[in-house]
Amino acid sequence: MTTAVKAIYEDGVFKPMEPVSLEDRTEVELLIQTPEPVGDDPWKTVTELMGCIKNAPPDMAENHDFYLYGLPRR
Repeated sequence: MTTAVKAIYEDGVFKPMEPVSLEDRTEVELLIQTPEPVGDDPWKTVTELMGCIKNAPPDMAENHDFYLYGLPRR
């Protein structure tokens, strides 16, 4: 069974923000997904990666499918 529950991590313990219908000591598996901070530039990672391949062919952007997958060049 899968149930989404918002929780706060405090003092080393995950504390649900709403009631949960589980018996005490029920073992669960947590998938932790934290919200992205408001105001972060979504292109930050992209701009950090731009130009990181120093020896790329000059037509790498136009023909990336050829270089990655061996598909015909444009």
